[in-house]
Amino acid sequence: MLDLSQIYSILSLRFANEEITSLKSLPSPFSLKNVKEGAERFKEAFLQEKKILIVGDYDADGILSTAIMVRFFESIGVRNFSYVIPNRFKDGYGISEGVLARYEGVDLIITVDNGITALEVAKECKKRGQTLIITDHHSPKDELPDALIINPKVSGFAQEEICGCLVAWYFCAGIKQVLGVEFDLGSLLEFVGIAIISDVMPLLEINRTLLKQAIKKYPTSTYPCFEVLRGVYKNIDAECISYYIAPLLNASGRMGEADVALNFVLSKTLEEAKEHYKALKDLNNKRKKIQNSLEQVALQQVREGRDCVVAYGEDWHEGVLGILAGRLANRFEKPAFVLSAKDGKYKGSGRSTNEINLLKSLEKLPSEVCEFGGHSKAMGISIAPEHIENFVEIFEAVQEGDEEERGYLGEIGRDVLRGEIFGLLDSFAPYGEGNPEPIFSIKELEVLECKKIGKDKEHTSLRCRVFGRVLKAVAFFQEIDDVKMLYDVYFYLKKDLYTQQPTLHIQSFLCPSSPKIS
Repeated sequence: MLDLSQIYSILSLRFANEEITSLKSLPSPFSLKNVKEGAERFKEAFLQEKKILIVGDYDADGILSTAIMVRFFESIGVRNFSYVIPNRFKDGYGISEGVLARYEGVDLIITVDNGITALEVAKECKKRGQTLIITDHHSPKDELPDALIINPKVSGFAQEEICGCLVAWYFCAGIKQVLGVEFDLGSLLEFVGIAIISDVMPLLEINRTLLKQAIKKYPTSTYPCFEVLRGVYKNIDAECISYYIAPLLNASGRMGEADVALNFVLSKTLEEAKEHYKALKDLNNKRKKIQNSLEQVALQQVREGRDCVVAYGEDWHEGVLGILAGRLANRFEKPAFVLSAKDGKYKGSGRSTNEINLLKSLEKLPSEVCEFGGHSKAMGISIAPEHIENFVEIFEAVQEGDEEERGYLGEIGRDVLRGEIFGLLDSFAPYGEGNPEPIFSIKELEVLECKKIGKDKEHTSLRCRVFGRVLKAVAFFQEIDDVKMLYDVYFYLKKDLYTQQPTLHIQSFLCPSSPKIS
């Protein structure tokens, strides 16, 4: 059984070889290929007061990428620039010829969090004599756009898995050096931190270092948007961002109004931020209603295979497909895909779970079965109607990492469930992708009481006895009806906000380890 010192040793090993542990140890912006050349092209356009256009994306990462470029440009005195986030319903994803047509006379176009597959747009820019700089972090296809590309997956970088917002931040750092201007890049880290979490980046090396710095800044950030968020959320940390702030920002893009989130982030006064927050909250509530309604439909006709689940239909709201896929992945504990009919195919989103790499899993399928693009954990996908049933049958999940890499540390003893454990765990936070929340196990946990909770009663609240102590527990998407039973459980620990006592967040119940207690 593990004691506190053993837990500390195991967690320490996760970062034993980590080289980037502070802002001073961050790699130079020019170590990201084409940052210097891109900065030189920007300098030329800036000094000649040419028209510059920033093209973002409608998810939280793309919105925040756009925001930091706008704030940086305004701070260094760039006057002749504009910015746009394409509408997911009218424009589709990323830069397009339709977007270009609305911005005539632009000399320099900079994409953030998109563009790596924009082959036709790059050709059109060449034809028009426009300079196109693509800053992106998504995986490239076999053919690259004819443009200046800044992408860690294309050229290699100290850490390939970084978000689009961080790529944009590095580009700003390169521009700062080339122009020789004074600007505190640390003042943009609040936005980078949210993007790192929202795009599920591995919390190691650069990502971990910058997120820790961002979390330190949230309590005192002077940006009006964070003043508003502090009034809503008691503590802005990785968990708060993941469960509340990122979905809030994503909601506007899902509903086709990404400008609402961008305006909130760019608010210059507290009054303005409050107004945009209200609009954002209203959109999020609207999104929830659509999502909850559609989820019931999806659950009734979901196709479950050995390694994945697929739900699809006609005229399903495109903006909630990704979040529905995430909910199905959690419920079924396997990758999930949610699709809606469009242009003769079923198009939608996929979400991963349990360290399954979606990209590697889909790359094993025959090329005619589906088209896809995105990350190892989240992606867009298109499947022809005649291939859906076959897809469900032949999808084979590629799992990465052993038990320890997935977060399981081992069985704990009596002395671990004390106050000291939280100080120890906090010292290795923030947790998330790449630095999973430590999962422990206990044998012979006695369930004393259980109660179904949640809007649809899909979760279970419990009172348990373990090591002679009575503790609270919660089991998400699980039903436990038998009391006075001894169970073997896997769980992670949380501190109850009111009692300050440990609460078990149970990941799974194993078969009862002994008969019912009389």
